[in-house]
Amino acid sequence: MHRCRPTFLGIGSLRCGSTWLYQVLKCHPDIKLSDRKEMYFFFMPDMLRHDLDWYEAHFAPQDGGEPRPVRGEISPGYGRLKSWQVNRIAKLLPDLRLILTLRHPIGRVWSQALLEFGYLRGKDVQKISSLNFLRQVERARNRLSSDYCRTIQIWSNAFGRDALHIDLFERLQDDPQSYVTGILRHIGAATPWAVPANFINSKVHATTNLVRQRRDIPEVVRWYIADRWLEPTERLNEMLEGKVSNWVDEMREIRGRTRVSWRILGEVNRTMLSVPERLAYEAYHALFDLRLWFRWRQFQKSYISNSRGTINRLSCASDRNSRA
Repeated sequence: MHRCRPTFLGIGSLRCGSTWLYQVLKCHPDIKLSDRKEMYFFFMPDMLRHDLDWYEAHFAPQDGGEPRPVRGEISPGYGRLKSWQVNRIAKLLPDLRLILTLRHPIGRVWSQALLEFGYLRGKDVQKISSLNFLRQVERARNRLSSDYCRTIQIWSNAFGRDALHIDLFERLQDDPQSYVTGILRHIGAATPWAVPANFINSKVHATTNLVRQRRDIPEVVRWYIADRWLEPTERLNEMLEGKVSNWVDEMREIRGRTRVSWRILGEVNRTMLSVPERLAYEAYHALFDLRLWFRWRQFQKSYISNSRGTINRLSCASDRNSRA
């Protein structure tokens, strides 16, 4: 079996069109995507159950021929990884190209909340109280997926800013061809290449298709998200040289409609209601990260050469041919 390492990763964020992108890139002749869209291997539970040979096999050609020049996977949860974890990925696969798609924080957070309540938990979203939605906003899974500045800084520090391609969910919606072309150029796939017509106006894994009940975002939830993420979005706008100025303007306008009762509810949610779950999350991940750290030590002994800082076994067939 040929063994090939990935050449790119899609790292986030959740509810930003990653499933649509996965389906589109699978059609490109230069690209080999993992059969499972979200591998969630690096510093995720599967890393405790499988080794790098298992992971690498997902990018090998099924017919035993030459590997595709561009290989990768899309796991939006990678955007939540810690810096020490991303640094280790960079040592293992230093030439990775990275894809990050960002969505307006209010739309992204609300979409994730609806998905988790209505699809993953099977609840009637029309019966979910506004307070429960506010608590959902503060869950670590949601907070980390919304912290775009954190994701950009961690992955850019590890791989270099040029390795990271950042685009917006709005461009995917308004001009999918341009959105895909930018990604193809970044990961080294041939262009021009036309997005298949059946994907141009279609949605894949859209929240409206997954959640049976329709629920408009309550005004207090919209305000809370704007209040919670305005300052980080302002920093993001500076980082991206004004590309999300419209997000900032809209969130400032929404936050300006504050009510005293909303302000009190927001403080209670942040300082009291969300604390037990946050502490439980941190306690769990302290132990989980320790297990992952020991698992990576095992990988170092098996796959990574300490003397050269290169990979011993995780190598592409084309690399072996070139050495021969």
